[in-house]
Amino acid sequence: MFTAIDHPAISCLDVRKLAAWYCKHLGMKIVGDNGQEPASLLLGYDDNLRVGATLELMPVKNPGPPPVEVPRFCQGLRHFAVRVSDFDTAYAQLKAADIEFLFEPVIAVGGGKIVSFRDPEGNEVQIVQR
Repeated sequence: MFTAIDHPAISCLDVRKLAAWYCKHLGMKIVGDNGQEPASLLLGYDDNLRVGATLELMPVKNPGPPPVEVPRFCQGLRHFAVRVSDFDTAYAQLKAADIEFLFEPVIAVGGGKIVSFRDPEGNEVQIVQR
């Protein structure tokens, strides 16, 4: 009955600006738009929403502490990971774009390489190759 994780959601100060960053640096594209302003968008890698997970970006409605002020390992959702086919190339590409990493690449739980960084609004993101 339950088959997969469909999407995590991030509340954003500027949905369209953050979406452009994810499209530019992580190769995502907008696969859903609620047609409103401020927008809520779905980002993903396939136009077929039944294939793979998506990422929802929605406008902040209840401001709270920025993500960088929340300790990395406190209770709650702490990051999401994007799977890559070539970790070393993806890591080098992000590094060339002056993205700062939170630590050097390590072995992920379950195997493969993993590294974390923050998007422009401070949300923690990882790349992983398994």
